[in-house]
Amino acid sequence: MQEWIPSLEQAFKRFLNSVGYHPMTAREIGTRLGLAPEARPALRAWLRSQEREGRLVRLRGQRWAKPADTDRLHGVLRFTRRGEALVADEQSPDRFIRILPDSLGGAVHGDRVLVELVSRSPSWRGRPPASSLDRAFAVGRVVRVLERRHALTAGVLRKGARYWYVVPLDPRDPTNVVVTGFATALDPPPPEGAVVAVRLDPWRAGEHRCSGTVTEVLGPSADLRVRLRALVREAGFPEYHSLDAVREGRRHHRTATISPDGRRDHRDWPAVTIDPPDARDFDDAISVRRLDDHRWEIGVHIADVSIYVAPGSAMDREALERGTSVYMPGRALTMLPPDLTTDVCSLKPDADRPCLTVRAVLDRAGRLHEAEIYPSVIRSRARLEYESVQDWLVGERADAVPDHVRDLLRELGRVAEILRQRRAETGALLFTLPEVWCETDDTGRAVAFHRREARLAYALIEELMLLANMIVARRLAAARVPAIYRIHSPPDAEQWERMEMALLELGVRMPSADRQGAMTALREVEGTAREYPVAMAVLRHLKRAEYSTRCGAHFGLAARPYTHFTSPIRRYPDLVVHRIVRALMAGEPPPHSHEAAARIARHATEQEQLAEEVERDSLAILRLDYYQRSLRSGHTGPWPAVLVQRVSSGWIAELTDTLQGAFIRDEARNRRLQPGMVLDVELLRVDERRRMLEVRPAVPAAESHKYRQRIR
Repeated sequence: MQEWIPSLEQAFKRFLNSVGYHPMTAREIGTRLGLAPEARPALRAWLRSQEREGRLVRLRGQRWAKPADTDRLHGVLRFTRRGEALVADEQSPDRFIRILPDSLGGAVHGDRVLVELVSRSPSWRGRPPASSLDRAFAVGRVVRVLERRHALTAGVLRKGARYWYVVPLDPRDPTNVVVTGFATALDPPPPEGAVVAVRLDPWRAGEHRCSGTVTEVLGPSADLRVRLRALVREAGFPEYHSLDAVREGRRHHRTATISPDGRRDHRDWPAVTIDPPDARDFDDAISVRRLDDHRWEIGVHIADVSIYVAPGSAMDREALERGTSVYMPGRALTMLPPDLTTDVCSLKPDADRPCLTVRAVLDRAGRLHEAEIYPSVIRSRARLEYESVQDWLVGERADAVPDHVRDLLRELGRVAEILRQRRAETGALLFTLPEVWCETDDTGRAVAFHRREARLAYALIEELMLLANMIVARRLAAARVPAIYRIHSPPDAEQWERMEMALLELGVRMPSADRQGAMTALREVEGTAREYPVAMAVLRHLKRAEYSTRCGAHFGLAARPYTHFTSPIRRYPDLVVHRIVRALMAGEPPPHSHEAAARIARHATEQEQLAEEVERDSLAILRLDYYQRSLRSGHTGPWPAVLVQRVSSGWIAELTDTLQGAFIRDEARNRRLQPGMVLDVELLRVDERRRMLEVRPAVPAAESHKYRQRIR
């Protein structure tokens, strides 16, 4: 059989996009392209591959067409927290199609699917429904699963009258998985009620149920750690590093001493690291000193991971596969083996470490006068934590930081404020989403939740990291080499309109549907209980940032170009950028072709989103278990909450201490509630399936007494 060659592929694409093209069979296409008979099998194979990728659609009579020429589209199937199935069109990401429960066709959450429209609505290019009453968008059915999100899923094993099945743990997977077999290692079959991993069978046309083979027993369903392991299995992140990768890391551990030869010796610079209290790696250190009354010299020192992780090595292959580190409460799935992550590459205090340093000279207006990137060796003077730095900055604790770093922090605070003000003037969206970190015990259960409140301390590091990333991005762009950038497209007109409406629901008015209007709204609620829901409303209506080889703009940061350079221990794109920078400094050719860099960028974007899901879901599981135990012990609050959204049967609220979502059912005494209102709530029920709490407004003591009197 003759191979399908690229020149013929290009000829077919031109033919497909021509004005006169209409759906044709493979034979008709081959004739029009003038293909020899022996090339027809290759054409048919290529057409089928394009169908699997969703680029072509096979109609009745084996005729081939573009999805845009039919009522078909392809996108990723996702379930909302309310159990509604939606598909976002890959060609128009703001166009959503609702899939009815009986039209899933064996697809599960995260699958890339081909959808056929079965009904349209005048506003079908609108947003996903804000409530169960909002149904103004198109309805479709899944025709084909183009790509399984994951080969594995996890759930609780059950035995029916005629077959075994698995009930998924993920609330976004409403369909049970029929067990078609057990791995040979599982003999006898595991007991009913165990949490198991299931390898999903390939999708088959006409099959309307999901099936698979049980491959592993993860443990009892009552064990919280088992449920967290199930999250990791489903996402496809390896729990452990291979023996080869660990051995490579240990070899570097034995030779961690670095010579300053060929590097600028900055061991006398007063560099420090500032990280969260639960940080596991320290890949960036900062230093600053005054040159005169009008200028500062800034040093951003990033761990030189690239000298340890050779391209194509076991560590590199696994780092590429993972794409990023994953941080769960009490546990981390690191991108690199532990010896490198926590020791060899970490900029630990009083230890010589190789770095790539970004040196910059700034004036009092934040203007950049000098910038250079070079290899260095540093010695950190202190390992500081955000909370202690914050306490010292605001004057709450005079002894919160060591004496020898206080002058550095004072100058750093001045520089960070200047940089932040300059970014505000250029139109950057300045908002900080509150974060919650979970304190766990030896069994993995949550014992407390803490809000990260150190705004000033976080700003010190954030501003200098952004500056370093922009300087490196300019260097890459000027060299015109294949590179990886971080891009963020601006919202379209519909997104701005929806953002405006979402903020109005929270009682916040945007003076204009644009960047400046969003910033005005964010400043209005800064430091209040409404800050989190307002920031989330803005964030939900922005496009996602992504990695790309395109040297585009970053809308949120108002930066062009921009890249990720400052976290090579935990992000693979940063490691790639380090390699490119080192090649430029050495006058060597780029380490990656444009095509290879594009593949890495796409994979890293996908892995980043998966990691975010695992981190978010793991925190949700621990929060729900925390509230369930609280309910059993009789402690039902009250806890402060802010109303986020009105829905058909009540309200959605966020508990301000833990950012846990909660539902307030409509009652007579709830009639005075308004979006953005802050109130105390009491816990009624924990809905693990929807990962929500059901709460009610707390009754003041006096009203509670009157209520009990009425009952009597």
